[in-house]
Amino acid sequence: MKSNILIVTGGTGGHVIPALNLFNYLKNKCHNVFLLTDNRGNKYIKDIDKNKILQIKSSHLAGNIYFKFKAIIKLIIGFLQSVVIFIKVRPKIVISFGSYASLTPLLCFIIFKFFFKTKLYIHEQNSLIGQTNRVFLKFSNKIFVNFNKEYSSINKYKKKIFIVGLPQKKIENNLINDKKKNDINFNFLVFAGSQGSFDILIILTKIIEELKKISNFKKINFIVQCPMQKQKEIKNLLIQNKYDFEVDSFFDNFDNILNKTDIALCRSGAGTINDLINFKIPAIIYPLSSAKDNHQYENARILSDIDCAIIIDKNKIDFDKIILFIRKVINDKNFNKSLLNKYSKIKRQNTNELMWAIIQNDKKK
Repeated sequence: MKSNILIVTGGTGGHVIPALNLFNYLKNKCHNVFLLTDNRGNKYIKDIDKNKILQIKSSHLAGNIYFKFKAIIKLIIGFLQSVVIFIKVRPKIVISFGSYASLTPLLCFIIFKFFFKTKLYIHEQNSLIGQTNRVFLKFSNKIFVNFNKEYSSINKYKKKIFIVGLPQKKIENNLINDKKKNDINFNFLVFAGSQGSFDILIILTKIIEELKKISNFKKINFIVQCPMQKQKEIKNLLIQNKYDFEVDSFFDNFDNILNKTDIALCRSGAGTINDLINFKIPAIIYPLSSAKDNHQYENARILSDIDCAIIIDKNKIDFDKIILFIRKVINDKNFNKSLLNKYSKIKRQNTNELMWAIIQNDKKK
């Protein structure tokens, strides 16, 4: 008999999308897999059997007293909803992807784990262990991490840690071959993930102004993912400076766009870092300063430490350094060859398959 599996996630796309990718992989392996998320996380979930999607109320606690009071009420309701879900699903395996939305379901796991003989597996997407995940590490059977680095804050759980990467949808093999430089066009991608991009667009404006001062550049095509309310402004700026462009709030064919990208200006959520690695894209990274524990900066260091990216300091933006980096990517063949070699040394794994194999092996013990 197949065991019921409950994948727990919520909050931002950085938590939800990897969980959704694993869910889609496992539903073909096991019909008894369910995805539990909150209202915010549910917006990332489409075209899935609604009977397999379970939703609870949840909230973070950052805000004024009135917000905190409402958040506590939501968390209490979410806990009661989680209790009902655990009794109904009776999961043998719980896989948590962190975020505040995982808090109440994992509290339920502690209550019910002895009754249902449930095992807990935790996946951490970022280069620092998130707050919710940290609380429940000691109750987990295995800890899956994204990056091949030292997680010094959890050394005591070293025997539980497995480096698996980030669960992703299948990327066509022809899209992950070594990139070939286009001698005519240069594609500049600007995107910021699920948490906004207004300050990145300010930096883009300055980059456009600086690039116009430099001669002998290839024909630059800008691909900009930005909110609807900023699109007219960005389009007008690019038209004024006579650049080709694509501007939209969402691109369906994003893998194809990544494959033709020569350089990116972006945030540094875990998903973004993995996209840069998979498609070997040099990047100008502007970490989201409000990210918990400054984890986006730590994520960005994964690439800046091997010279595949530069990090923008929000307190002192060095445009000379940015333009120099862009010039190297455009004109310096040795720099690009070195960059591709460094990216090629980063091991890519089939994370979904690897995580499931480890869990299956654990079930036999």
